[in-house]
Amino acid sequence: MAQKILLTALFIVGIIVWGIIESAHAEPRANHRVTLTLSGENCSAYHEAITQKLYQIPGVVRVNMQLIEDHILIDRVQDQRTAEDFMAIVNGIIPQDAPCRAEIMGSCISADPIPPSPAP
Repeated sequence: MAQKILLTALFIVGIIVWGIIESAHAEPRANHRVTLTLSGENCSAYHEAITQKLYQIPGVVRVNMQLIEDHILIDRVQDQRTAEDFMAIVNGIIPQDAPCRAEIMGSCISADPIPPSPAP
């Protein structure tokens, strides 16, 4: 009986330690989204280079250029970088003489706020 209790306790401790180790290596959860639009011709030629560069930026968790045509959705852990910084990074990848440019998309591609409930 004591051996069964000891094995159960060791199993539980093992699960707890494994969870701590996994959470230490887990990717941080994104809490901010930057949305850029791409306008002009042949922007798709730069998708791979843009994606690779954005994933090199600390705090960027996800980059999606397929969800909405001509949009770059950047999910990240919020820090000191602004949407303007991300626009400059993307425009720095695209040659200056190219007809493609990135611009900041205002308040789109996010959930609508929950309306206040009516007074009783």
